[in-house]
This record gives sequence, C-alpha cells and structure tokens, in this order.
Amino acid sequence: MPVPGGDSHLGKGKELLERPAVVGRGGGVYRLRFAVPDAGEAILNMRIVAAGTNWGKPEQEAGTLRIEFEGDYSQHLIVHGGESETLYQRFLGDIGIGAHEIMFTFSPEGSAQGAQWLRTVSMSVDIVERDDPVYIPASNSPLLYGRAEKDSYEMRKSDVPMHAFYRYPQGGPTGREIEFFYVYSHLDKASDPALRLCQTGCLAPIEWSFRGSLDSAGHVAKNMTFQGRNHAPHGFAGTFALRGHPVLQAVGFEGMFHDKRVTPYCIGHPALEMIPDDRPLAWMQNVYPDSYRTAAYELVRQAKLEKPGNPRSKALADPHDYLFLHFGRKLVQGEPRNAPPVEVLVSVRGQDKPFSSTFGDNRWLKPGTEPLATACKLPPGTPVEALTEIAVRAVPQRRDPFQLELSGPQVAFCLIGPSYQVGPMPAGVPADSKILLTREAPQATIWKA
Repeated sequence: MPVPGGDSHLGKGKELLERPAVVGRGGGVYRLRFAVPDAGEAILNMRIVAAGTNWGKPEQEAGTLRIEFEGDYSQHLIVHGGESETLYQRFLGDIGIGAHEIMFTFSPEGSAQGAQWLRTVSMSVDIVERDDPVYIPASNSPLLYGRAEKDSYEMRKSDVPMHAFYRYPQGGPTGREIEFFYVYSHLDKASDPALRLCQTGCLAPIEWSFRGSLDSAGHVAKNMTFQGRNHAPHGFAGTFALRGHPVLQAVGFEGMFHDKRVTPYCIGHPALEMIPDDRPLAWMQNVYPDSYRTAAYELVRQAKLEKPGNPRSKALADPHDYLFLHFGRKLVQGEPRNAPPVEVLVSVRGQDKPFSSTFGDNRWLKPGTEPLATACKLPPGTPVEALTEIAVRAVPQRRDPFQLELSGPQVAFCLIGPSYQVGPMPAGVPADSKILLTREAPQATIWKA
C-alpha cells in the first residue's frame, strides 16, 4: 500500500549502538556520548522491544524510559509496541556541532507492573538543518506534558499520543500558518468509536493540538491557539522549551490541552510528515501503520464489542470486521454549503444486498468537501477477495444542483492477523479512477471485481 515517501527523516541518521542497550526494573542506566557534524533540530530514532508488556492486556500495557539529555531531564518515552520491535521518534531540541550526551533509565512509576526490561535494538540521531523544509515543523512541534487526571502517569496505559504530524492550512510555509495534530491510541470520552469509524475512517482518534503564524525566521510567533476545553481554540499564553517548542498540558479525556503544565512527565513527538491536500486525516494512520495495532488493542481492551459482529447493526465490532476506505473528493459545481454527504456501499459475494458505511441512517452522514474516509462494517471474516463492488451515493440535504467528483478508492483494506496489520487492497482497484455524482445521478459504481 503506498504511503508518502520523500525526505521523511524516518531514521536516516548514523547508527549509534554497537550492541542493544538494555535497562529494566532491576535497575540499569544507559549512557551514550555521541558527536554530530551539523547544527539543527535533533531527532532521536529508537527501535525498542519491551519485554513483559502488551498494550492489549490490563497492567501489562507499556514500559517507560526516562530520558536525560546533556545532564538534564528531557522527557519520558512510553513504549507501547510491546514485544514487537517498534520505531519511536522524539525531538531533543536545537543542538550544536560537537559532542553530546544522552542517558536512559527505566521508569518504574511510568511502567505497567508486567514491564520487566526495555531493549533498545537500534538508535540514531538525525539533525534537521535550518535549510531543510522539515525544520519548521520539527522545531515548532509542541512539547506535550502527559495527562494525569486520575493517575500521575496514566498515559502509560490509555490514550497515549503515538505520532504527530502537521499541515499548512494556507498552502505551504509561505502561507505563514502551521497546524499540528496528534494520533492517539484512544480517547476515553470522545465520540462513539463506531460513529467515528463511519464519519472519519479513523480507528485511532486524530485531534489538532496547536496552530500559529510563523515569523520570518520560521518560528511560531503570533496568533497562537491550542485546542482547549470544549474543543474550542484558546489563545496560547504559555511557555516555550528547547529553543522554540510550545509547551502544552494534556487535560481531560478527549484530546484537549491547556497551556499551563501541572504533571511531572512530558513527551516530545516531532511532526515530520505533512498531511497531503488530497488525503483525509485518516491517511496518517497508513503513514504510521503501527498505530492500527495499538489503537485496536486498546479498543478491544476497553470497549464493549458486539460478538459476533452483525454487519447490519451500528454496534461496535472487532476492528477486523471493518473495511477501511479513503477517497479523493472535489466539488466541481455548486456552493460548498450545498455539497452533499456521501454514503459508501460495499457488495460482498453471497450477500443479497450491499453493506452501507452509514447503515442507511442519514444522521450518520458527515457533510464536507474534504477527502473522504470511512469504515464499512462487514460480516466477520470477510476477505477482500470476496468484495464484488464498491459504490458511492451522494445524499443531498438541499434542492440545489451539484457536481461532486470522487476519486479512488485510494485505499481499501481490512486489518488482518492478531497484530491488526494493514491487509492487501482488492485486486484491480484503480486508485486514480474518478466518477461524477450529480443530483440527477447521485449514485455510481467506483470499482467492480
């Protein structure tokens, strides 16, 4: 399945470890000195295995590293990938040419009871220089202080932010505004997961965190806001750390923030990937496919699931039971306010009628003209080879004429295996196919086996 390529800075730095570094509950400190030939924003890339942990099992969710840099506290790294080797990326801040020191210790207060030791298989440091296009988002990424509504280190077991990304809502850095997002493992009191799957195609919730305008040097300097209580934008009056990173405090259970820190641990996710204009936010889960595994584990651990899943009911089922779909969407004619929401219909061999992404309920439709992502509930165990047709239907909410172009599907897959891996696309799906929906012809087949 294609994902954005290019200069993504995904672990391209020189390998720093000659052998795996291990710290554990029994103790152990790992200290490393390294030198860098260039100055810039330092991105730490670590592949880690966490023995005795499993995000899908209570009290075994994660182990946590405490990281010190240049002798000072830097952040905590929550290792949520369990015993699977998983890449974690963190920013260390703006550093200069020459020698530096980093130190890791096991954090018992931030680790589940089952966590025994953390084994760092590989480690590298990328230096993002000032003339690199990624420098602006990397050096302005928020430093997030972890939520502690019920427990001092509660993100070690629920609602952990897994990845960060960015976009320029006004069309690139010359537009002078940048916006940051987090991909979470779960959000305890956010929207109904079944409804979210239908309306956003996201198994892992994605929320914006911070936005602001850039000055001539590429630093966020004015019009700064964060997503505060009630999901509203609040003016940022907080502090900065590590030469330019705005400090946010996670609050509540719905992916919201404050600009005054109160908890003892922080997490520095670098935003290294930009959401493409022609892709939905859900696309970022495909850029970071490990997010499906962690999100599915937490959903199965915490949510009440329909067993076995009934594809004709709205009740939340196991994540394996959904077909994830992304489409490009463009309003060719008509006013944006008149753009109709879209229902996706999936036909399966042996079934007498197609399955609806909205279960035929117009209240589950989501209007908009941005790229479309959804998840359609299918009979348990349905392989993509059993799909026979994917159709789309515009559902006008007004009498005004419209022309709506859909392209794709860009992706169409189910999650497979015990680790909820992204499965294959159905054979012959043309990701660049386009169809036009109108008031006179609101439904069309976009792919047929």
